Amino acid sequence: MNIVYVVKSEDKLEKVSQLFSEIYPSLTLVKIPGWDCLPYDNVSPSARITGERIDSFIKISNNKSIQLIIITINALLQKNVPFNDFPKSVWEIKESTKIILSDFSKSIIDSGYRRSGNVMDIGEFAIRGGIVDIFSPNYENPLRIDLFGDEVESIKLFDALTQISIKPIDNIKILPISEVLLNEKNINLFKVNYRKLFGINASQDEFFQLISQGDRPIGLEHWAALFNKNLKSLFDILDEKYSFVLDASFDEFIKMRLDDIHDYYTSRDITFKEAKNNKNIENCYKPVISDSTYLNKELLDKHLGERNIISLSTFKNPILENNINGVTVPNFWLSRHINSSDILKELIDYISKKIANNYKVIIACRTEGSRKILADQLKKFDFYNLDFGSSWSKSNLLNNNILSLFVTNLDHGFEISNTIVVSETDIFGKIYSRKNKRKNIETAIQEAEAFTAGDFLVHSEYGVGRYNGLKAVEINNVKHDCIELSYLSEDKLLVPVQNINLLSKFGGKNSEARLDKLGSKTWSNKKKRVKEKVRDVAETLVRIASARKLGKAVKLFCNNDDYQNFVSKFEYYETEDQLEAIKDVVKDINSEQPMDRLICGDVGFGKTEVAMRAAYIAAKSGAQIAVIAPTTILARQHHETFKKRFKDEEICISHLSRLTSEKEKKQIIEGLNKGSINIIIGTHSLLSDKIIFKNLCLFVVDEEQRFGVAQKERLKNITHNAHILTLTATPIPRTLHMALSGIRDLSIIASAPDDRLPVRSFVVPYNDFNIKEGIQREIHRGGQVYCIVPRIKDIKEFYNKVVDLVENASISIVHGQIPGKEIEDTMMQFYEGKTNILIATTIIENGLDIPNANTIFIYKADMFGLGQLYQLKGRVGRSDKRAYAYYLLSNNKQMSTNAEKRLHAIQSLEGLGAGFNLAAHDLDIRGAGNLLGDEQSGQIKEVGISLYQQLLNEAVSDIKGEAYTNNDFVPQINLQAPALIPETYILDLSLRLQLYRRLGNINNDNDFKSFTIELIDRFGLIPKELNYLIRVMKIKRNCIKTGIQRIDSGINGATLEFINDGQLNPEKFITWIHNNKRDIKVRSDKKVGLLYKWSSIDERLDVIEELTSELTMLLIS
Repeated sequence: MNIVYVVKSEDKLEKVSQLFSEIYPSLTLVKIPGWDCLPYDNVSPSARITGERIDSFIKISNNKSIQLIIITINALLQKNVPFNDFPKSVWEIKESTKIILSDFSKSIIDSGYRRSGNVMDIGEFAIRGGIVDIFSPNYENPLRIDLFGDEVESIKLFDALTQISIKPIDNIKILPISEVLLNEKNINLFKVNYRKLFGINASQDEFFQLISQGDRPIGLEHWAALFNKNLKSLFDILDEKYSFVLDASFDEFIKMRLDDIHDYYTSRDITFKEAKNNKNIENCYKPVISDSTYLNKELLDKHLGERNIISLSTFKNPILENNINGVTVPNFWLSRHINSSDILKELIDYISKKIANNYKVIIACRTEGSRKILADQLKKFDFYNLDFGSSWSKSNLLNNNILSLFVTNLDHGFEISNTIVVSETDIFGKIYSRKNKRKNIETAIQEAEAFTAGDFLVHSEYGVGRYNGLKAVEINNVKHDCIELSYLSEDKLLVPVQNINLLSKFGGKNSEARLDKLGSKTWSNKKKRVKEKVRDVAETLVRIASARKLGKAVKLFCNNDDYQNFVSKFEYYETEDQLEAIKDVVKDINSEQPMDRLICGDVGFGKTEVAMRAAYIAAKSGAQIAVIAPTTILARQHHETFKKRFKDEEICISHLSRLTSEKEKKQIIEGLNKGSINIIIGTHSLLSDKIIFKNLCLFVVDEEQRFGVAQKERLKNITHNAHILTLTATPIPRTLHMALSGIRDLSIIASAPDDRLPVRSFVVPYNDFNIKEGIQREIHRGGQVYCIVPRIKDIKEFYNKVVDLVENASISIVHGQIPGKEIEDTMMQFYEGKTNILIATTIIENGLDIPNANTIFIYKADMFGLGQLYQLKGRVGRSDKRAYAYYLLSNNKQMSTNAEKRLHAIQSLEGLGAGFNLAAHDLDIRGAGNLLGDEQSGQIKEVGISLYQQLLNEAVSDIKGEAYTNNDFVPQINLQAPALIPETYILDLSLRLQLYRRLGNINNDNDFKSFTIELIDRFGLIPKELNYLIRVMKIKRNCIKTGIQRIDSGINGATLEFINDGQLNPEKFITWIHNNKRDIKVRSDKKVGLLYKWSSIDERLDVIEELTSELTMLLIS
């Protein structure tokens, strides 16, 4: 039997598909999601959704006997591009497949792909010589195709972040990323149809012009009917042998969807007709009639009337005789909380009775791990008759005397006939699991620093100069790449790429940079002055870290059964990295060493639960806990969350903020002093000198980037011997740098809730169309809208704009000059849905979670910092609805380079859990910042953030007695070898600079080897010039270790000059010269001379690398 199962939502589509795949692994199944955008939208469906749809369409057209098709109601009503159009645009590739790159490139561009330097997102591709990188939507990772001539030699998956290959793959299928193929035939048909429908003048539309040129405007899929003669529904494709299973409440959901389609079309059509009447139709949205894109009710009923239909319902149908008569199983978790019964005892009693009555009982466990835990718990009650089958086949279900534990992700259990399935949710009460896409921390923090012409760079020897670009210079007929810097009085400095590690970004605002004068002592004096100051900072830093490590905190423990009971009340399944963070925190507070841990996790990823578990253990230990939040609103929400989570726990929780009455404040301060309050949640008022804790042992800081330096200093004093737990979604760079340098401990939560969708981001011009479009779309689906402006004076302009564009808009306004009580009242009105548009400054950057607000406009987005943009984006997308973020750009203002980078970063970080990566972007854009706040800002302005940070790291290492590489001198290496990355090998200048910079920072053989493998993997065989460069860098590393400041090479040998007699053991050095087979002598000028007749550049590099490597074995121990 062939079945089409129509489900009500995308969420159910995923769950049902997974369930069928687990229960019937041999079943031929495809799933067809609907577009993740609205009807008549101005955005395209996501590439991932499009790819999944096209893949399913191809499978159906190739295999007429698919056993199960699962489709959403939205997808069922949608007409589609004819299936036979897609196979022509699908590339099936394996080893030895022949590819003509020009044909391949044209085909994938027609299919929606776009060129990119580095392939990181779905829909991007890059061609570098004989290597093709491409990210097809049907793969979790991008693909790398290595060609030999026009024949495929190998195919690999690679990591989008590191660009390094992960594993080989035998064959691949590259799918289009748009259902509209922009080939010449389709474009011509579109032009004819568009003019025919909307008039000859419609050809002046920008939309029409872009498509005519072969460009792909966002949202063109909504005009798919104009690119094809006949769109087809699923009914037109499938033969009559398919029966249709309709989800519960099918008719209601169909009606809702059809009403939506009608309303969206009518709204667009009315606007279009008004524009026609006003004779102003250019660039107005011109909707295609709904019947050409969607099935109407009459046609749907006709199709269904011709098919065999099975309707699902939660109610018994009295008319039908063939009801399944399924019933639900008991909710043991709920029963436990109502009757205080033992879950497992009640479960075993239930199972035993059912088995005795010849029922087959199955428990559906979510994972292998949870199955093992449950089996161990059952065995404690002497229940050993268990079956751990891997399949739901009949042969595994025949023995009713055995309890089967299968791994299946089922939300709720059921009873049908003599079979009972109990889900893990019925037993333990968890709602849903979360996806576990763990991110490698080291990978996430890699800095991809690139210099842009005009940047201010700091040369550690010569000071601040302006970067002009990369220059090819010939010295003695040997070509070298050099970085050109301009200094005061237009002096120029050429820095060989081998010495790129001596350069760093100034890091601050360019307006703060002052060019230095080449040859003057100004820079060396500045650097010396800063080094002395940095030493003081480093000593303070190490003293704070040491004091915490030497200090003694209270060990916090509680009864394990009580703790497990508290854990079981958490209604979600923890992610792997959330469990790791909890494990880290519990281990920290079980120790006498004061905890100082940073939990970095995206909004809504479960950081608060980590804090609440630590707070529970602390409270049960008799300790007090303080939770501090940056705003009154956030503190209030935390208070509500804690009260709900700690219900029935006999733990006293209070709330303190500026809204607390004086009488309540007095009682709270007294309660904290006496120890009657266990947990206090509040704003910076918790840092008041009036508050004295009786036994404060745990301090939780939420969204620490919003606290000032003075508040952090007060925090240090309060928490000298207390455990500190810091929560943040976007750690400010100095906090991140502290965590990375080992001064603070770091835990990352990077897994999204199962039903969470990434926020779609758009950088768009500030105009009436974009604002009206976005607001109406959100309000029409019953949602709310944030509109954020950078300054209070911008509110009036934006308010007037919204009032003019959106009828019956209910608007509220919030900014920092409004009294606190009024702000809270306004926010609460918005929270309760009494207003649907909130215009505000960044005061809402940290505020209430409002799941119904899923569109945000950020006006003059280039004026915001990267962390601000990300936090603001985090205000939306907190439910299972698709959320949208619009970054509005002023049409008449030139953006700075850094603003452009910030917006590119925020738009490119589409995935969930991107806060940590974003902080790394911020490190790149504006440098690492100061670890101790504002006190050293003057020094930073003098030498730049990156060099300041390097000097600080060196000082910290020195004080701690740790070794660090001394870069106070730069070896001059003249080997007459063309050492560079040829432009023919890597064309992209920014990428070449990035690789030069990485190569300059490598200091061990394993990293050199990994770097070489990566180059071959990404770009193909290494050319001789780059090979020479790598070897020169190895020689340079050896020179730094041994104190060789200069190597000169001629046709008859080489000389080595040491700085301050080098860093070699004299006895070992003399023995080495005496025993050496080469002709080596120490000259009267203390230089070491080597007589050698080279036959080639390769031999010269080999010998000198070998020589300098041997010298590293002679160091003073």
